[in-house]
Amino acid sequence: MRILLVLAMMGWGLVWPLSKMLLAYGSPAQIASLRYLLVFVCFVPLMWLWKISFKIPRVVLVPTLLTGALNALYSYLMYAGMPYGDSGNAGVITEVLSPIIAAFLWSVYKGESLSKSAKIGLMLGLLAGAFLVDLFGNWRSMFSAFYIIYVLASLDWAALMISSRLATERINAIALNFYTSVMTFLLLSPALFLDAKDSSGAFITSIWGQGAEFFLLIGVASVFCTVFATTIFYKALFVLGVVEGGIYALLAPVFALGFAFLMLGEVPRWHTIVGGVLAVGSIYIINVLGKKH
Repeated sequence: MRILLVLAMMGWGLVWPLSKMLLAYGSPAQIASLRYLLVFVCFVPLMWLWKISFKIPRVVLVPTLLTGALNALYSYLMYAGMPYGDSGNAGVITEVLSPIIAAFLWSVYKGESLSKSAKIGLMLGLLAGAFLVDLFGNWRSMFSAFYIIYVLASLDWAALMISSRLATERINAIALNFYTSVMTFLLLSPALFLDAKDSSGAFITSIWGQGAEFFLLIGVASVFCTVFATTIFYKALFVLGVVEGGIYALLAPVFALGFAFLMLGEVPRWHTIVGGVLAVGSIYIINVLGKKH
């Protein structure tokens, strides 16, 4: 299971450079919609194989719908920010800031006082965020489109983590991912009928004329990076436990930087590396040391 979990985290990291490459073929909404069409189609046989109910308990209908809407917004932002900066940096910012923000929002939602380790972790997270947006090097850059989009994406994903936590109290995590994928596709699907980038007609009809590279990229991003990685992660949480399983999630931003360098030639910036290391430490303190106490 641990080897499979490492592969899953490779998928979460790989999706960032793949996403930038896919934008050569369509708009953010078009690529995100097509990706999640493939994702929810793949989840159907998995749910049937594992005998997971398709029923949504009424008590978690609202958080389930909210999770879908938040995922649609996140998916759009994920692609929309790519033209403004490096995909590896985007992956690190989003992957490491989201759990830190979610930890703070969850404590506010539950009305719980923060433990000493959580306070230390959040303070370290704030410092990490300052490095990630290059506050100390060029403070004006934090107002650039790139950083604004991915900070918003981090806030969105943090809210999604909370809504999904509430939903999975009564619905299977795989089922939640299925319905989240369905909603993301439906909300973004109108873009499929807009013109393609090459002006050859509607995007949904022009994709059949794309080369093998396009289908390979969208296939890997959908099947390996999303369906496989997400399914393995949730299975690992059940087998290994939340603490150990969560530690492996810290590999995702590392793989994001590595794949972005290998595939796109993106050289990680020093402030991204420093901020990423600090953020990983923050997440470890909050989610691991905090749970031990």
